[in-house]
Amino acid sequence: MLNVAAVFSDHMVLQRRMPIRVFGEADGPVRVALAGVEVEAAPGADGRFCAELPAMEASGPYTLRVARGDDARVFRDVMIGEVWLCGGQSNMEFRLRDDAHGPEQVATGDDVILRFYTVNQEPRVDAAMLARERETQWLPLSPGECGDVSAVAYYAGRRLREALGVPVGMLICCIGGTEISNWMSREALAETPGGAEMLAKHDAAVAQVTDEQFEKDEAAYAARVQAWCDVAGAMKAEKPGVRAEEIVAKAGDFPWPPPTGRWMLRRPGGPWETMVGRIAPYGARGLLWYQGETDSGNAEHYDARFARMIDEWREVFKNDRLAVVAAQLPNYAADPANEDWPAIRRAQQAVCDAVPDCALACLIDCGDSRDLHPWDKEEPGRRMADAALKLAYGVGDGARSPRLEGVTPAEGGLLLRFTKPLGPIRGTTDSLRADGKPARAHVTPEGALLVEAPGAKAVDYAWQNDPAACLFGTDGLPVVPFEWESKE
Repeated sequence: MLNVAAVFSDHMVLQRRMPIRVFGEADGPVRVALAGVEVEAAPGADGRFCAELPAMEASGPYTLRVARGDDARVFRDVMIGEVWLCGGQSNMEFRLRDDAHGPEQVATGDDVILRFYTVNQEPRVDAAMLARERETQWLPLSPGECGDVSAVAYYAGRRLREALGVPVGMLICCIGGTEISNWMSREALAETPGGAEMLAKHDAAVAQVTDEQFEKDEAAYAARVQAWCDVAGAMKAEKPGVRAEEIVAKAGDFPWPPPTGRWMLRRPGGPWETMVGRIAPYGARGLLWYQGETDSGNAEHYDARFARMIDEWREVFKNDRLAVVAAQLPNYAADPANEDWPAIRRAQQAVCDAVPDCALACLIDCGDSRDLHPWDKEEPGRRMADAALKLAYGVGDGARSPRLEGVTPAEGGLLLRFTKPLGPIRGTTDSLRADGKPARAHVTPEGALLVEAPGAKAVDYAWQNDPAACLFGTDGLPVVPFEWESKE
């Protein structure tokens, strides 16, 4: 018996300059051969094997052969280069074909050593799931073939290819509407503040629903979702760029939330088990993470959970320096009103500042007030890639947005200094407040900001769900949202 993990397929990209791990299940010793090197690995008591080939430089194409006796799996057109995980929720999932520039990119994209693998969204591991998983494949970028891949992953991967000049593989693992608690193990979640209570509450809720009832509820829900998608899809086909509110006016609100049950897709630890667990410990340089919207209604402890999630991903992917780039949430007129996007942005920044080998891509100017899913993913993808290039390879300036560096009293108000000089203010300063009130300001010749608020003891910028970004560096990157209060 030999089953090689489904993430190994024709056209795969393997991580360069790191040991190459090939894994799966077998009932005896397995031999793995690649680029003239052959190694053997024996399965453990659980039947799982993990063979480790030595690190190799970017190259290819090769053939990878995995054999158990006379039973062999052969994978062709294998490249060695750079691999990035792409995780999160719906804005990472957002398809290239739906992007503002997507139709043209889908039609003309042609780079056969930029490749994508999308992990199936599965609620549990069973025979049906395994059959679907065996149909997954790595996709080289070629005209007309990659419309369903993540738009952010596409734009980030394209930028990485341009800068690095080696094969690039984007390994996409995301589900819309997920909380960060879905993307870690139950054990890790229980270690975070409030995690045990979250698990207990979830377990009590699903205990009230039989599997049979859940299956009925799930089928009815799937039908409602399909009906909504049929209407939305027809509207998009008829009018590319149709606004979200136009779709809602005709199709109604998207059906939400999904039903509760033991095998619900978005359960604590669920995607961790059924998706991350299916691709680890595949070799990867880093993780591009775009998530947090769903946690905005309960932002407490997001920072602790995000930090613990990073630790656990580094553990299972066997890379304690797995580079992590987080997309800081953009502007959005959140509904319901109890959603606290500034709290999530603050937590994302705090984690990226505190945890080694992490970086933040500020997207405060990339949102859409009326649409949770902004249609233009090119700039988010580029900024995340630029942050990755600096963090993991020392290339470029890392799309480092100006950040507040210091505040001092000045004649006429407060003088704010930043890590980069500011350019001219764009539009009004409605998103800038001193002592909780809108404030006027101007940029000094040195690139600092003078807030015209004599005697003010506090100042904040873009500290709302849906701020209008008006402060930018001379390089065009937006200032990271901030709040400051005098300690005197």
